Amino acid sequence: MADANAWKRFLQIFTLTIGAGLMLAGIIFFFAYNWESMHRFAKMGIAVGLILTVFGVTMLVKMSDTTRKITISSLCVLVGLFWAIFGQVYQTDADTYEFFLTWAVCVAVWVYMADFYPLWTFFIGLVSMGVIPLFPINEWLPTLLMLYTAAWIAFFIFSPKVLPNRSESPSWFINMLITLEFGIAVFVMCVIIVFGDEGESVFMVLVVIGATIWYALRQKNLWLFTMLFIGGLCVLECLFIKGTNFDFGVLFFNLIIMTAALAASAFAIVKQHKKWKQENLEPSTNQEVINNGKDQQQ
Repeated sequence: MADANAWKRFLQIFTLTIGAGLMLAGIIFFFAYNWESMHRFAKMGIAVGLILTVFGVTMLVKMSDTTRKITISSLCVLVGLFWAIFGQVYQTDADTYEFFLTWAVCVAVWVYMADFYPLWTFFIGLVSMGVIPLFPINEWLPTLLMLYTAAWIAFFIFSPKVLPNRSESPSWFINMLITLEFGIAVFVMCVIIVFGDEGESVFMVLVVIGATIWYALRQKNLWLFTMLFIGGLCVLECLFIKGTNFDFGVLFFNLIIMTAALAASAFAIVKQHKKWKQENLEPSTNQEVINNGKDQQQ
């Protein structure tokens, strides 16, 4: 549960992000509106000038750590704007994945130094739009996607232990990546059940589901624990679709079954949450008993 300070910090980051986003949108629309009337050197010169200006502000102006990280995020977006203008001016005919990979390579150092997890999310998106199109479109594509996502998860979990200037990843960020990985596994499982193909990915799907269950229980992560039940309900529905015909009676029976399964899932989630909450309270209670005993002895 967020307290007043957490909400205050959220509003500060939210308004700063909205402001930076509106500024970047204004710059993009400026180029779009005046594209035909501007010389190519003016277009690229303005983009480079903006990059240098924001970089100078980031390095020289005194600001809070959060504001600096959001400013670096704006700088990374401006780099993409420059490459987009460059590609349009000189008609490089670069493929989309080449554009995103070039963008990601150019901002990688800034992303690493900022260590700002919304910016990391943006960077993962850039790399993914550059790397995923390179995967062969065949029966092994789901496995490659799950391995690719697992590599990012492993990087953000283990890299803070070995790399300098890397902070521990926040829970929302790890939850997002694991939810994406688990979602891919559930989707592939549903495709296998309904259409009977993609059998080559069954082993990887089972590994991902098992790893998600282990991590959710080990970390006592209520979000991932809930995702497990949602994934289970999706698989149950696919089994029902595969094994029955569609008519009113079957659909009504399906509605009853899914409602009962949803109620049972909600009950199990609430019960597990209370159990974990009680387990978290027990160590502090035991410590209070020890402290009280010491006080009485004194």
